[in-house]
Amino acid sequence: MKKFNLLLLISILLIKSSIFSQEILLPISSNVKDQIILSAAHSDMLGEGFFPVSYSEAQVDFPKKDTTRTWIYRKLFQEHFIQPTGKHFLLAVDPVLNLSIGKDVLNEGANYIFQNTRGVQAQGHIQNIFSFYTAFFENQGRYLAYQTDYFTDRGEYYPKNGVYTQTNAVIPGGGRTKPFKVNGFDYASSVSYVRLTPNDKLTFQFGNAPRFFGYGHRSLLLSDNSFNYTHLSIDWKITPKLSYTLMRGKQLNLIRKVHTNLIEAPYERKGIGVHYLNYKPIPTLSIGVFESTVYLRDEATSSQRVNPYFYQPLIGINTALNGSEISDLKNLLGVNIGWRFHPKHLVYLQTVTDDFKNKAFGFQLGYRNANVFGVKKLHFQAEYNHANKTLYAANNPRLAYTHFNLPLAHTLGNGFKEVVIRLNYEWKGFFTEVAAVFYDAHQPMTNKSQLFESKLVISPNDFTRVLNGHFKLGYVVNPATQLRVFLAGHYRESSTDLSPTTANGSLTIGMRTAINNQYFDF
Repeated sequence: MKKFNLLLLISILLIKSSIFSQEILLPISSNVKDQIILSAAHSDMLGEGFFPVSYSEAQVDFPKKDTTRTWIYRKLFQEHFIQPTGKHFLLAVDPVLNLSIGKDVLNEGANYIFQNTRGVQAQGHIQNIFSFYTAFFENQGRYLAYQTDYFTDRGEYYPKNGVYTQTNAVIPGGGRTKPFKVNGFDYASSVSYVRLTPNDKLTFQFGNAPRFFGYGHRSLLLSDNSFNYTHLSIDWKITPKLSYTLMRGKQLNLIRKVHTNLIEAPYERKGIGVHYLNYKPIPTLSIGVFESTVYLRDEATSSQRVNPYFYQPLIGINTALNGSEISDLKNLLGVNIGWRFHPKHLVYLQTVTDDFKNKAFGFQLGYRNANVFGVKKLHFQAEYNHANKTLYAANNPRLAYTHFNLPLAHTLGNGFKEVVIRLNYEWKGFFTEVAAVFYDAHQPMTNKSQLFESKLVISPNDFTRVLNGHFKLGYVVNPATQLRVFLAGHYRESSTDLSPTTANGSLTIGMRTAINNQYFDF
């Protein structure tokens, strides 16, 4: 009887799932978000306030075979490299490339900059009830001076004779590195997930694929700026208007433990828990309440069990009972709002705090426009971000809102006022993009280290002003894989109260599978 009931349940789930579309997730890259957030395929607010979303949520069809074309043409320009499909399953396997070479033309004697990424990705689904994605990347690169300085200052810490020394740079989204030739870095990374969608109410996802909360270029809540970390998430659509997301994950401070029996000392661990309640009073308005908690697991010479609050699933309980920070956990609260007041116009807002008493706060206000001046596929975005000097920091620096020595939310960490302007256009596969970032920051210019200091003893810092802009011209070789060729120009100018103005200006040519974001615009 038990076997019969189990078979009956599986049959019901498979029958129900046959009416669903693909639950594979779209890439999280900005170029994909620009296309789908204000897509003509739907007129409501997309998703539940975070990305990536699935093909079905965005009402985008997974690329299909076109048997009227030759095999070579289809593989180069139309579809995935390996794409066997059946009535109830799909598989797609592709090479992944990010190859570029360039030069800082404003600094004589500077080495050539380059990116050399080779990888492979595989994705698929079975009966639209089970989907997966996995990818591995091998990378070498050399970067502009301001980027290299930042990556190096985010390196891991080794204890030696009672003192921590720093080595092995860390690249946002790329992870820990080793030296490569002259001023270069060698690193590897991977990303994967498995998703189970038993019905149209529940989704379970396990892996290390990042999530980005919000509709902006930046997120003040949780973004893909840092490095991938293992987590379990549960998305529950309670009613057509109300949804709830629960996430639990493992993160690391790149600080080696002092005592170990292993060949190489492990990093200090911490946990993260996220609760997100999203409400859509009308289809074009999305209002979300966000709570995130960082849990201490390890310090230099000690370890402990995670606080029991790690296991409680209700939003607001952690903050109500523990306040902003206690010895082994730190809470952050935020609001995430998006309003699509016109099919081609969207305004969005975020507010965040992790210390009401000391008025630590941040906020974001932004606007998106698709089909600017009636021009199809001309997208415009303007955004303002602000975070004061103590937001995301903690009394105990090991509880700061970071992972892999990188900010979990905004690229700059804290202590900034920023304006972001983006404009991009696509026509018959050709594309152009222009973007500029302006910010003032009350922190050191190079290493943005303020977030990693205790709030109780934050050291004096410099006032920094930065203009960071770029343009890009290119062609989408294969829309299915997001393979693009491009020519890019980049200019950055920075000054502080204590140092003269410095500038970098580069020209780069390359080819890239644009499936993730590279937040080097700081």
